[in-house]
Amino acid sequence: MIFESQIAELWKLAPVTPYAGTSGWSGTATSEERAVREDGDGTTSYRQQETMGTLFDAGYFGVTWKELGDLYGWHHGQASGVLSVLHKAGKIIRLKDRRNKSSIYVLPNYVNNREISERKVKTCENCGHEL
Repeated sequence: MIFESQIAELWKLAPVTPYAGTSGWSGTATSEERAVREDGDGTTSYRQQETMGTLFDAGYFGVTWKELGDLYGWHHGQASGVLSVLHKAGKIIRLKDRRNKSSIYVLPNYVNNREISERKVKTCENCGHEL
């Protein structure tokens, strides 16, 4: 089982920023500015901490982006973005199971022999760098 100390350890490391030192952005200047601002002002850390705590509380049931968004008042981009970043960083697992047409995310200790949906690795078409 995952322990609260493991969650606390992630909180010390937050924000998780696997996209060239950021939590990711769409490619526009405004999106990049938002990512840099939120990574620096604690917003990204807060969302990651809340998500990890929610996944800990959810246990084997896990959460979808919609459930996470409804819980915290986050729009689709905020909820799916935090899940994607934590998934890319290997902190959480996306199951092949779905609920209400959405992927279910769990902490690694709560997979319980269910099928995992592997992360699709994308590369930059210009330089080949993994995104």
